[in-house]
Amino acid sequence: MARLLRDVGEHAWIGRVVRRLAAAPAARRVAIGPGDDAAVIRPGRGALLLTTDALLEGVHFRAGWASPAMLGRRAFAINASDLAAMGGEPTFALLALEAPATLPAADLDALVTGFARAARDAGARLVGGNLARGPHLAITATLLGEARGPIVGRDGARAGDALYVTGTLGRTGLAVRRLRAGRRVPWPMPPLRLRAGRLLAPLAHAMIDVSDGLVQDAGHLCRASGAGAELLAACLPVAAACRRAFGGPAAALFAATAGEDYELLVALPPRAERALPRLRRRLGCRLTRVGRIVAGRPVVRLLDRAGRPLAAPRPGFDHFR
Repeated sequence: MARLLRDVGEHAWIGRVVRRLAAAPAARRVAIGPGDDAAVIRPGRGALLLTTDALLEGVHFRAGWASPAMLGRRAFAINASDLAAMGGEPTFALLALEAPATLPAADLDALVTGFARAARDAGARLVGGNLARGPHLAITATLLGEARGPIVGRDGARAGDALYVTGTLGRTGLAVRRLRAGRRVPWPMPPLRLRAGRLLAPLAHAMIDVSDGLVQDAGHLCRASGAGAELLAACLPVAAACRRAFGGPAAALFAATAGEDYELLVALPPRAERALPRLRRRLGCRLTRVGRIVAGRPVVRLLDRAGRPLAAPRPGFDHFR
């Protein structure tokens, strides 16, 4: 019979995890790892980046959507996406967990293992965290990253820049829609665009990860930059599953607003565009021109083939709307 967290207890479970993490190959920059009041790491040479994000049961996912190990991997990936959007790479991670006492301890073990392995695969290391009792599963990760080259933010886009997006849009948003309707479909893992972010950062005026929907996240970039944007619906790299489900313009409209893509939206000046043919093979993903930055108010317009605005039911995901 599976042992529940209330049977194992907080400190026994933490002790077991700490011993397992301590048995992993030592990282040269970790002076004190998991198990003390704080982790101690030695600084690197580049600028430091910090990000945090959470996965909450009942908000971001429901029980049964993914295995515990996949939830751990997902928690790492959505945080790593923020670092990729600034040209950084993860180095160390903290993991804060809230779980009900009735959760099988093995599930929490698998979640942490999934997170730690995803971190290791990306060149990072889990160095600490916390466990607390709560009514639902909640996974909060904090990542420390570094940038080998220039750091790019959201605020540098200028009129005349071209807008590009990595990968495809709409696949995960469609899966979430079906899962919420009770259908048993796979919940796609977020892509890791760390290499693409690192290679595009030296060329980009601005960059942001697309987590809440292309239109909404383009709006964040525009407000930070003090400019507007035009997105061409016909040019969007709509995922094949999304095209099959909706067809025609409806597929592009859904893909532009569904969210959960974790791709990168990049504003590139004309001189950077000329460097793309040599760069594309090294990105490890598709890169598609989807629009441009324009002068004026920080408004994002999604246009059809004739240049007419398309009305979206909502720009993207919002926790409180």
